Amino acid sequence: MIQSNYIKTFGIAAYHTFFDSGKCNCLHFIPNHKTDKTFKKFGFKINPISNGFDLYSNTKSSFSDLLNYIAQTTQQDYFEFDIKCTNPNFILFTTLPINWIGAVTYSSQDPKNLSNNGKIVLNQTLENKPVSTHFGHLKIYFEDIITANTPLFQINFTARATQWQYYFINKNAVQLNNPSITEKENIQFEGPQNVTIPTGESALLFTSNKTYITLSEKPKYKFDLISSSSSSNQNNTKPKVIIKGLPNPDVSRIGIIENSDQNQVASPMYIYL
Repeated sequence: MIQSNYIKTFGIAAYHTFFDSGKCNCLHFIPNHKTDKTFKKFGFKINPISNGFDLYSNTKSSFSDLLNYIAQTTQQDYFEFDIKCTNPNFILFTTLPINWIGAVTYSSQDPKNLSNNGKIVLNQTLENKPVSTHFGHLKIYFEDIITANTPLFQINFTARATQWQYYFINKNAVQLNNPSITEKENIQFEGPQNVTIPTGESALLFTSNKTYITLSEKPKYKFDLISSSSSSNQNNTKPKVIIKGLPNPDVSRIGIIENSDQNQVASPMYIYL
């Protein structure tokens, strides 16, 4: 029987508040050419997990001696990974500058990293690049692997919050008496406002105004479009539900709010009545 000497050296895991599981499964960490060559030459093995990977080393000597030897022979004291993103809408539902073009970078030696019981939360740096072939880059230095003793490096992302905008286009002349959107969890919609949408059609617009609602993979809010009863002058009359369960935003559709900071964005939704 062949005895394996594989030992776990460190792990990488990405998390995102947008996803229901909290795990960010659309980022993939790929060793760059030099690191990949080192892995193959010195018997390292990557074990993929859903939101990252664990790296294992196959050595009979001490791991620190191995890393020191690699540093001497390759003249490089870190492993480097390119980060590939497979979700085309990632920057839209993530708290990143909406018009930013570049790459996110992480380093195990960033002084802004946070360390707690072997878990190291990596600080994110935005690197401006006119053309970037990858979503980001990651460097893990040998010194930090040895010092932390099998560390878990963690990357965190936060879901973007947007102003929700409901545009109602009344194509079928549905009777609306003082229409409004139900309040949920202290989220109030302002409107209606008569507007013209890009197609040239008239619409009634309701917005969450200065309340920015966090985007999520699965709907977390259920709003209804309601209309006052025609006999609204009577007491105890219940409003009529025109649409029960309005849609939640399509994260691929983002709009910039005029006269605001570039990171203040809206989620427009167009509903035909």
